[in-house]
Amino acid sequence: MENIFDCSYYWITKRGLQCIGQWPFRSSKEKRILRCLTFFMITSFLTPTITKCMTSLDDTDVVIESLFIIGIIGLGFTNFFNWTIMEDNMIRLLLTIERDWKNLIDQRDIELLQQHSERGRKLSVAFTILLYFCTPAIPKILDFFHPLNETRPRIFLSPTEYFIDQEKYYIYILFHVYISVPIYTACIVFFENFFAICVNHACGKFEILKAHLESLHLDGTILIEETSLADFYFIKNRIRICSDLQTQTLQFVDCLESSYRGALLLAVGINIGLIVLAGTAAMIKNSEPSELIRMVCIGVDLIFHLFYSSWLGHTLVVQNERVLDAVYQSEWYRFSNRSQLMLLSIMMRTLKPCQLTAGKLYIMSMQGFGAAMRTVMSFFTLLNSMR
Repeated sequence: MENIFDCSYYWITKRGLQCIGQWPFRSSKEKRILRCLTFFMITSFLTPTITKCMTSLDDTDVVIESLFIIGIIGLGFTNFFNWTIMEDNMIRLLLTIERDWKNLIDQRDIELLQQHSERGRKLSVAFTILLYFCTPAIPKILDFFHPLNETRPRIFLSPTEYFIDQEKYYIYILFHVYISVPIYTACIVFFENFFAICVNHACGKFEILKAHLESLHLDGTILIEETSLADFYFIKNRIRICSDLQTQTLQFVDCLESSYRGALLLAVGINIGLIVLAGTAAMIKNSEPSELIRMVCIGVDLIFHLFYSSWLGHTLVVQNERVLDAVYQSEWYRFSNRSQLMLLSIMMRTLKPCQLTAGKLYIMSMQGFGAAMRTVMSFFTLLNSMR
């Protein structure tokens, strides 16, 4: 178990989940301790943020910025509790990934799964780097490369209220921020990374199924006409292998969908709400170029997050559709009637959309993303007309 998930494809996600107590194969005691620490650190940052928001209701800028942080922390908490509740499903997904790697024998199949796992690794690394960009470091970096005669204004990552002199205790507050922010960010990052790992694993299995179907009529480089009983049993065995592989892959996707649908629904809702909030703030601050640019950048980041999750679901839909094309490319018309009937079950299951949803309300696909963006634009139009 440990050897498989210590490889480069899964190492980053595994270590991240271990740090926040969500790696299911650690001892129960270790998981409880790390989960309690994670919950405490996130709450210790959320509380002063909410306090600042409540004590600054007359300051629109502070309220909007606080709501952004509260929404993002809410997204992290959603993922954190979803993992805790769905731990059994997470174990099933990991054990399935382990079993699939161990059961692969054909070198072509191994290479196909490696290609998709490597793609998942690259996506995870890119997503992790993007999410972990910390703005409080900007003044220090600028002072190092281009020092000024005067100190730049200190940048606080989030508006918080500790009921102390924030300038005097800036270092302590910054230290608390640098400890807390990576923790709740980890709940978002590694939630998405594990989701990407599972989606790419399922896509890899569909690609293997596609390759098997396309070569059903071949024994090496020899074309099989199925003119004898031996040919029939050869084809029958290959179709059975394809059918079993399809069943296992669809079961894996069903487990993934049931594990993520609730959390994805809240995540999509929070994302859309924050995008609308960013757009509203941008309209309010259109006379302040620096604030306008900042709000636009935040909105773009949120849109990218929603796009990324939707795109992962879309790749799964497309990969499943390619399986149906592979059935036709198998030259099924060369098979006997009995073999053609066996292929029919694979075709029928492929016709049913293999898709991931957010609470059965939002389909994780490019079509779903487009619908979400239309909803956002409708809100923008409504809010703009009310000004």
